[in-house]
Amino acid sequence: MEGLLLGGLGFAATLVLILLEVPVGVAMGLVGILGVLFILGPEAMVAMSATSVWESVTNYTLTMLPLFVLMGNLAVQTGLSTRLFRSMTVLIGHRRGGLALATIGASAGFGMIAGSSLATTATMGRIALPEMERAGYPRKVAAGTVAAGGTLGILIPPSTILVIYAFLAEQSIRQLMLATAGPVVLAIVLYGLAVWLPLVFGKSGFSGISRDKANGAEKRAAILDMSPAIFVFGLVMGGLYTGIFTANETAAVGAAVMLAYGILSRRLSVKDFIAAALDTATTCGALYLVLIAANLFNGFLALTGLPFLLTGLFSGIMDSPFLVILMMTAVYFVLGMLMDELAMLLLTIPLFVPICQMAGVDLVWFGIYAVVIVELGLITPPGGMNLFVLKTTNPEYTMLELWKGVVPFIIADLIRLALLVAFPAIVLWLPHTAF
Repeated sequence: MEGLLLGGLGFAATLVLILLEVPVGVAMGLVGILGVLFILGPEAMVAMSATSVWESVTNYTLTMLPLFVLMGNLAVQTGLSTRLFRSMTVLIGHRRGGLALATIGASAGFGMIAGSSLATTATMGRIALPEMERAGYPRKVAAGTVAAGGTLGILIPPSTILVIYAFLAEQSIRQLMLATAGPVVLAIVLYGLAVWLPLVFGKSGFSGISRDKANGAEKRAAILDMSPAIFVFGLVMGGLYTGIFTANETAAVGAAVMLAYGILSRRLSVKDFIAAALDTATTCGALYLVLIAANLFNGFLALTGLPFLLTGLFSGIMDSPFLVILMMTAVYFVLGMLMDELAMLLLTIPLFVPICQMAGVDLVWFGIYAVVIVELGLITPPGGMNLFVLKTTNPEYTMLELWKGVVPFIIADLIRLALLVAFPAIVLWLPHTAF
């Protein structure tokens, strides 16, 4: 009982520290080290800390992390995000809500390379919001579209969150990345409907049409501008599906192709490359610190027996995976309003994975489901991180406008969650058919 009490206090202390804006890695590492010190003593604590560091930095799955981050930073430096948005505007800007639909499409395209929700939101906030304002879009519609579109960045491969989940849950990153295909298509369709339906059936009279229909030459130029992102994404997913590349090799090939594109197109200078490399080093340094801390924290929780206690508490509903998922969804929904996506997953995966195993829930499916819930948390008031990023990059917007703007997309995400629960094959069909 003492161990369980210590585990509960440690988990609560970590949660409080994160809510007080102590960095996630510092909070988890501090609680993990002190907890192991209290239970096993100083010698075991030093040994366990050294093991955690070694396992984190030498883990084969995590070797792809710097390469995926570098690929995204190279895409930013080459200006690919701006060209994606302009290309999508040329192709669909003449339709109802065309500019908003172009924002969602460009966010998905940028997410194919960047793999980060916050980076996608910040980038599209600078590019798309001014364009939608000039086209006469209501401010809440424009802001909600950008915030929701940004969430696609953490689900579309290469996703750093999925890499971290694969590491923590000991799952195949290849299977996880292939499993994103159905949920991503579903998200784009539902987000598109969230934009389009109010314009068609609303009483405002605003059409959202931002330009005349493009001619053939303009369409060919737009497709050509989009081709680098499409090629890299096709290379990543095609290589994974056919088994030509392992996930780690795919990361290396993707980064090399993006570098070659930047050099051959003369859009990447030496200064830009150095900036991308420095950003990559900074980001990966922070991520590895968090992963080392998470390893320590997970070890501490295992010593206290808290995950096994929770599994026992869930034993009464283990025969109903639906109820298990419903309870986990409620926890994620609350946490999503309070903290960022990385903190949510790092705190809950060590506790929820054993429960899923006992309930017979597929861990690949659960990984995708958890990321989708995290996406919802990123735009859920009052603490959705995408809303704060958008407020930072566009301070002229009020939080009330942002909150109102994301309501249709929250409804779309809830529908997506319900469909994933009702039809697990949306997630699992592609991993099960891959070579």
